[in-house]
Amino acid sequence: MSLPRLLVFDLDACLWHPEMYELDGAPSSYSTAKGGVLAGRDVVRLFPGAADVLRKVLVDERFAGVKVAVASSTTEPAWANRCIELLPIDPAGQRAERMADLIDYRQIYPGSKGRQHFPALLAQSGVGYDQMCFWDDCSYGDNCAEVASRCAGVTCVRTPEGLTDELFEAGLHAFARGERGVVGVVR
Repeated sequence: MSLPRLLVFDLDACLWHPEMYELDGAPSSYSTAKGGVLAGRDVVRLFPGAADVLRKVLVDERFAGVKVAVASSTTEPAWANRCIELLPIDPAGQRAERMADLIDYRQIYPGSKGRQHFPALLAQSGVGYDQMCFWDDCSYGDNCAEVASRCAGVTCVRTPEGLTDELFEAGLHAFARGERGVVGVVR
């Protein structure tokens, strides 16, 4: 199966919860007991499906030449970056890598994914839009539709309840079939 050269993930409500704007305080440390990053009274945790996907990208040899990026329009970029530094990909502890070890490119700041984040990823990575696959929850606007219309060639998948292995694989299969823009996922 043909794979994209760049996998791009949204953060809030796609890879983890709660969202950065909902946090009681700044992320401070990882708690093994709580299974996430402590942020005041809150705990930032990867969705189980997202943790599975990130582990797969880390260890599956078919992803050896594939780069990973995050694109987030959070109003708390420092907090999101801190969570990336602290969150382990394998909360069970069998692997030591953190999200930061897997992510090659970060576009984390308030702004438009189609007008700012993806053009910056294109410039930063040198990977063409037609070689990118993007997953986003689209909670506050349809980021997938915006990226599809402004950055022609990206394969985009909506993850309304967070990233799952099913949605990840559906995106990869759509990409391999040559589907671009927002792809419909049958559940």
